[in-house]
Amino acid sequence: MTSDISKIGDGWEIVSRRSHNPINLLFMLLQIAFMLPEAMPYYTAVTYTVRRPATGAVRKVTARSEQELGEKIALGLFDEDA
Repeated sequence: MTSDISKIGDGWEIVSRRSHNPINLLFMLLQIAFMLPEAMPYYTAVTYTVRRPATGAVRKVTARSEQELGEKIALGLFDEDA
């Protein structure tokens, strides 16, 4: 059995991902499939829900990649609660 939870740095784990625009997500997948690195800035933003198991804290972070997600978490740049 595999878990849908992905671990990221600093003790946080990804609980879920939500794309802001499914059409942009399709475009992103096509860019990857055809290896168009010059088009990479057009990636769609994704809102990640992350959890820190040690404290039970759950936060949301909007980022364009898991690398950017890790950088935002390290800097404490979480999304404002709506």
